Amino acid sequence: MSEQVKQLFTDIAPRYDRINSILSLRIDRHWRREAIQLLKNDSYRSILDLCAGTLALTEELLRTNARCHVTAIDFSEQMLQIGLGKLPYGYLRRVRAENRDAMSLPFPGHTFDAVMCAYGMRNLDDNQKALEGIRRVLKPGGKLVILDFFAPDRWTSRLFHATYGNFFIPTFGRLISRHKNAYEYLRNSIRGFYTPTAYAELLKSVGFQNVTLKRQTGGDSCLLTGEA
Repeated sequence: MSEQVKQLFTDIAPRYDRINSILSLRIDRHWRREAIQLLKNDSYRSILDLCAGTLALTEELLRTNARCHVTAIDFSEQMLQIGLGKLPYGYLRRVRAENRDAMSLPFPGHTFDAVMCAYGMRNLDDNQKALEGIRRVLKPGGKLVILDFFAPDRWTSRLFHATYGNFFIPTFGRLISRHKNAYEYLRNSIRGFYTPTAYAELLKSVGFQNVTLKRQTGGDSCLLTGEA
């Protein structure tokens, strides 16, 4: 992760949630809720939220699974602090937020029942290495849940990225965030990322089993899962 990208997210942190809500037409909330439904079972007690940002996914999980505890890590201290500040008081005792690099997880093997990551895997330098680290810290049979935007591989997603993704997101993202490069980076990071099916194959290649792929809202966002 470059220092430039880290600084970019730190700069937009105060407006990050609002920007995402506007640019996704508030559909991002539905995407997250769909992912969290996979972790509502009481057997998921210890959860790692990777690239946790402002804790949007963590908050949704704490609301849905009353018995879980979340370790949330992110490379931006500013993002984590904003996230902690918006959590209801009763949730704080169930969250441990740590400013850490997702590429180098400091946890012992077989620590977590589940690992989740929303829209953060694109920002990592080496996804194969990151997935190997995730699999190491998952308990046997533990679940991985990934939400992200992937390189388009169908006509519907190609049309979306050629129109809305190519012009609206960078333009309005720049106006709302007051950062000229932030949402150009988003567009470019999607273009340079895996396709959904290629990422599913990557999950299998590092040892994840029962890999599933669900395209959300015509494939603009994708939900992938696997088991260690």
